This record gives sequence, structure tokens and C-alpha cells, in this order.
Amino acid sequence: MQSEFPEIYIAIVTSTMLLLVLAGFIVIMVVLNQKKQLAQNQELNLLKERYEQELLRSQLEIQEATFGDIAQEIHDNIGQSLTFVSISLATAPITADTEAASYLDDCRKMLNKAITELADLSKGLHTDRIAEIGLVKAIQFELNKLERFNLFKTSFIFTDIRNLIDAKSEIIIFRIVQEVFNNILKHARAKILEVKIFREQDKIYLQITDDGIGFDPTSQLASTDQHKGLGLRNMKKRAMMIGGSFYINSVTNG
Repeated sequence: MQSEFPEIYIAIVTSTMLLLVLAGFIVIMVVLNQKKQLAQNQELNLLKERYEQELLRSQLEIQEATFGDIAQEIHDNIGQSLTFVSISLATAPITADTEAASYLDDCRKMLNKAITELADLSKGLHTDRIAEIGLVKAIQFELNKLERFNLFKTSFIFTDIRNLIDAKSEIIIFRIVQEVFNNILKHARAKILEVKIFREQDKIYLQITDDGIGFDPTSQLASTDQHKGLGLRNMKKRAMMIGGSFYINSVTNG
């Protein structure tokens, strides 16, 4: 009977060691599997991000080509046709100081205003023109247009950033600016619009501020609605495309 205890003891120790080894093996396999899944998820996320970036890049190229075609159509056909109509109204054989002459003069003024607005639209759409005049002048043009139409009181403070950003990046940044202006115009109920471009060390900052009613950007970006917050997400993706970051700081006050 006494000789059985060492054998039982050895069996218990051996079984315990085997269980510990098995448990350790299981833990190692679980950890390795989790690391493998994590690596696969990271790779999938990276591939997804690259796919989204390439898709967005293709969309932007198509968009810029479309903008160029529209701008050219406005300039070559619509603008010229309206200009011809305006000249025809100005030279119409109607006696001055009559009700008809006054009516035609009012029509011509409205037509000339429409021609000016279309010309401004064409300039804002034409990619080659934006690349030619640069980001700062393109933004200044948009601000002048908003001010001229009595939509906002604007201010623009900037430092010289020429040759610090390539032309494609400038165009992408300008499209972001246009989108921001459009959102402010549609939703903010603002009266003052301020833009700043400044440089700190090796970084360039573009800051757009308005005195509007504000909104909750977190809920917009987190929304499961495909259309809600789409513009904000696209602006953020565009900024990432050129190695930039996009931040929104807004407080609801209306």
C-alpha cells in the first residue's frame, strides 16, 4: 500500500504538468489567433482605406473634369448668349423716357447681374484658373463675391504660402473651402465670415470661423444616415488625401 503513494503522486504531478502545458498551449494559440485576427483586421482596414482614398481620388478627378466642362460651357455659350441679349436690349429701337424703355432697362440690369454671377460661378469652377491664380487669390475671390452679394461681412488674413503647397493640394483645399462656405450659407444663419491662413513651424493652418447658430459635428459624423454628415466626412477624407487633418469646433447657440 505504501508503494502506491509515490506512483499516485507521480501520476498527479505528471497530469498536472500536462494540464498546465495544455492550458499554456491553448492560451498561446488564442493569443496568436487574436494577433493574427488583429493583423488581418488592420490589413483589411488599410486596404479599405486605400480603396476609399483611390475611389475618392477618382471621384475628385471626374468632378474637376466636370467642373471644367461646365465652366467652359458657361463661358463659351451661355455667357456669350446672354451678353448678346443684353446688347440687343440696350440697342432696341425704343423711345427713351417711356414705360417700355424703363422696363427694358430694368430687364437689362437684371440680365447683366445674372451674367456677372454666371461669370463668377465659371471662375470658381474652372480648375485651371484656380491652379493659375493660387489658393489665396481663389479664396479672396470667393469672399469678395459673398461680400458683393451682401451675404456676409468677411475678413481674410493670410501669410505667403506660395511654393509651399503643390497645385493639386491647393485645388483640394479650395474645394473644401467652397464646401464650408456653402454649408455656412445654407445652415449657419451667419453674418460674419472670417478666414485665416497661417504657418507655424512646418505646418500650414486654414481656419474658417463664422458667427452662426452652430451645430453638433459629433452627431453628424457618427450618424448612420448615409446623407447626414456626408459633406463633413468627404471634407475630412479630402484633407487626409493630402496628408492634412480636418477639425470642427462648434457650439450650438441658436
